Amino acid sequence: MFELEIAILVVVISAVVGPLLVTRYRHYLNNKKVDPIKAAIEVNNLVEEQLDGIKDELDADRVWISQFHNGGNFYPTGKSIQKFSIFHEICTPGINHISETFKNIPVSLFSKSISHLYSDGEILVPNYSKEDKYGLKTFADGTSAKSSYLFALNSINDEFIGTLGIEYCSRVKKLNDEQLNDARSKSITIGTLLSAYLYEGKRK
Repeated sequence: MFELEIAILVVVISAVVGPLLVTRYRHYLNNKKVDPIKAAIEVNNLVEEQLDGIKDELDADRVWISQFHNGGNFYPTGKSIQKFSIFHEICTPGINHISETFKNIPVSLFSKSISHLYSDGEILVPNYSKEDKYGLKTFADGTSAKSSYLFALNSINDEFIGTLGIEYCSRVKKLNDEQLNDARSKSITIGTLLSAYLYEGKRK
């Protein structure tokens, strides 16, 4: 079963990234005794490479990844509290980082936008001064974002595990269809990388 999952993963990644990334990650997956710190570093480096590529290709000011996690428990039942945090972020010089602010954020505070991401897979806001259908204007004001493009990150089992955010702070930016499709492809790649790492941790 392990070999079958590797084969499926390689096919998915191959559809959206180059042979070099596939070879590197296949080597990582086949190494069953990999040190957990080394594994995290390698996966994080691969993800950072993807973010760098997105920032350069789309000339974005800020690119980030948030992931859902358990942020504690409700009283008195002990039911898990669903939260999200920004774990990866790359900004151009002069653009403020937001990862320190967006840590352990309850999903309930962004229920409208997260619900839309869950159902439709993306939120496209070319200009915050003209629209705020998803209740993100306050978020945009606090992060200086003038345009935002958000894409759901899904696991290899199609579970919603996080969000890829691409933002423009220095100016309004409307992405064309080719650029949007490129961002969608990158979100598939990143979701696959993150989920493979998370599932690998469960096996060990």
